[in-house]
Amino acid sequence: MCVAVEEMEGDVRIYGSGSPGGKGEGLIRINRLTLPKVRRLATRILSAEFYELFLKDAEAFRASARAVVRSILKEFGEIPIGVRSSATNESGRKSGKADSVHAGENATFMLPNNHPDPEVRLSQAVLAVAHIYEDFRRKQPPGSQEKMGIVLNPVPGIFDDTMAGPVYYPYISGVASSFFPHALKNQNPWEGFARIAFGHGYAAVLDDFPVISMATIRNPIPIDLLRIGKGQEYFYALDMTRNAELKGEELETMKKLHVRFANFHKIRMLGIQHNLITIEELVQKDHFAFRTNLVEIMETISRRIARHFQIEFVFNVDFSRKSDRESAFHIVQLTELPELDYHALSAPGNIRRNYLDISNSQGHGIAANIERAVAVSPFLYSPEKQAVVRERISRINSDMRKRGERYILIVPGRLGSKNPEWGIFVDYRDVDQAAAIFEYGVDVAGRSEPLPEEGSLTGGIYGSHFLYVLQGGFDEDQKKLATRMYGTQGTHFLTNLMGHNVFYGYVTPQQDAFDPWFFSSPDPETGISILKFPEPVSVYADSLNQRCRVVSEK
Repeated sequence: MCVAVEEMEGDVRIYGSGSPGGKGEGLIRINRLTLPKVRRLATRILSAEFYELFLKDAEAFRASARAVVRSILKEFGEIPIGVRSSATNESGRKSGKADSVHAGENATFMLPNNHPDPEVRLSQAVLAVAHIYEDFRRKQPPGSQEKMGIVLNPVPGIFDDTMAGPVYYPYISGVASSFFPHALKNQNPWEGFARIAFGHGYAAVLDDFPVISMATIRNPIPIDLLRIGKGQEYFYALDMTRNAELKGEELETMKKLHVRFANFHKIRMLGIQHNLITIEELVQKDHFAFRTNLVEIMETISRRIARHFQIEFVFNVDFSRKSDRESAFHIVQLTELPELDYHALSAPGNIRRNYLDISNSQGHGIAANIERAVAVSPFLYSPEKQAVVRERISRINSDMRKRGERYILIVPGRLGSKNPEWGIFVDYRDVDQAAAIFEYGVDVAGRSEPLPEEGSLTGGIYGSHFLYVLQGGFDEDQKKLATRMYGTQGTHFLTNLMGHNVFYGYVTPQQDAFDPWFFSSPDPETGISILKFPEPVSVYADSLNQRCRVVSEK
């Protein structure tokens, strides 16, 4: 295979004549810009031509890939690298146009790239590429025309020789979106939001422990008023000893550590409360001009590329200098989000039956002619049933996909969370036929995170996906100060919901109108009810007035 090489602006190089994939396209566009306090990230892309060769002849692929990857590793030197998927249907770009979003659906590997034998480093990198291809091929439906590119980057970060062994991680990783459709009524959705974490970016895009959310970016609510609880307790770091083998499990080279293993002198610059990280120094006090520069970065991208977008970024500080430390951002991904028409919705007409009426929701528009609902009873569900419930939901969704049918899904707690105590873990593809998803099962006080108290009127206490939950207070001002923040906006699951305008809301049992018909005839083993509405219903989701209704009309 004779490999064509295309040099692009901003230290981007594409190998092969095929598509660079959505993630590659986004980085090509980002690297063309001059952004404040952003250093361009060296980007090397294996085009989809390598994936086609992999499908045709795996051995020929390995021979050609080794030669290309060897040259890339030699250029990067012995610094950790990311080997990242870049499917043609990924990151909101397809054939040069904004398209539906597919975030976090494909494997990515972070590699130490520090083995003393260069051939071992090379073999691990090529194996990472092959694992990404195999994982992608396995997930594709019959007849799929989607292809896979590969993005290779050095990982900017910090070496840390901890008590748990040598690790490497970015100082701060984050996800930021230009538009915030989940804002409270007193906030401007155009101020955007960010979800940030100390350590590797898996902490920001997964949902298995609390990290810090900035909503909004320009005027963040003071952290001490948000009562965020403990702060960030854990972080992800690259295990620098996992430098030879690779079985194909995405997180196998990562360690999840308590923050006490991190260098105290470094994390105290972020803000510490009760020995845990609050990141208050960056968010409230704008240390290193973090918030100021992030706002300027977002505004520049909004002017030059797209109004609705999401970036994944890392932020690092030069700790080799004792004073006047330099800091810099690197943009590692750009996802263009669809721009919805947020016009005012007229109220439903002559209502025959009101199935659901809630005041906390995201998404905007009308989904009509919905015939079925799938509900998981919070009275019968328990975390021990997660695997069987996930499998059943996925199978139901697959059947709906074959029929081209949309449906309404009702679940206890935080769908898509990696933490079984917070809800049911699914991938977006397991529920991609759902027109609307509603949480049911937060405790009656509406608190957004699971609490240790036993018992509740709903049968279980689960986490909420919603960034803000108002609780208590005698008037609106006091309620604002009683807001808790355990945000998940910016996770891959929520990005996919937002990118496909799947309506998402939560039911407060003692306040919202909710027809108990949804929990009728459950399967005793799973607690799942598969129901057909007596007549088709419509979902009215009005994000301008924070109201969502499910009704049948005369």
